[in-house]
Amino acid sequence: MSRRPGIHRVNFFLRASLCTLAAAFFLPALSPEEEKGAGPYDPKADAKGQIAAALVRAKKGHKRVLITFGGNWCGWCKKLHEAFRTEMELARLLKYEYVQVLVDVGRFDKNTDLAASYGADLKKHGVPFLTVLGADGKVLINQNTSDLESGDHHDVAKVRAFLEKWKVEPLDAEKVFKDAMARAASEKKSVLLHLGAPW
Repeated sequence: MSRRPGIHRVNFFLRASLCTLAAAFFLPALSPEEEKGAGPYDPKADAKGQIAAALVRAKKGHKRVLITFGGNWCGWCKKLHEAFRTEMELARLLKYEYVQVLVDVGRFDKNTDLAASYGADLKKHGVPFLTVLGADGKVLINQNTSDLESGDHHDVAKVRAFLEKWKVEPLDAEKVFKDAMARAASEKKSVLLHLGAPW
């Protein structure tokens, strides 16, 4: 299940309040390493600024933005981050199709307003939690990661299927070229054809 620290298999209707209590009272204090930002989540990052920059990159690169809400205290957040980094098929999908932003939620006392603005209910679902944005900034999907787990790890096939489902549709290169030629003719300009790949 997605980690709501110290709480497992609780009644669905009690999860939100119990998660809040766990975050407030039962979690250990941040370690010196976590205070310094050790781990994938930067507690000092400007999340809104990072997302704004990611949207610019996504629009330019014809990609989606993948926001991962989590924290360095969360073992499952670290597991998902490690899977994204070391599982080749996931790493490739992320590099080619997404601009990823890791948003630190503190002890569920940071960036929760930002999560709520995207419709992500972190107190109900816990972290890690995924939100996919189109390049226009609109939410395409909110995904709790409990559904992507299998036993004590994230199921690579499930995570891959999620990323595949929400990646942007590829452009038709022939149509893009024809449109560019038509525009160039109408504006009396040349066309610069740039061939490349994400790698």
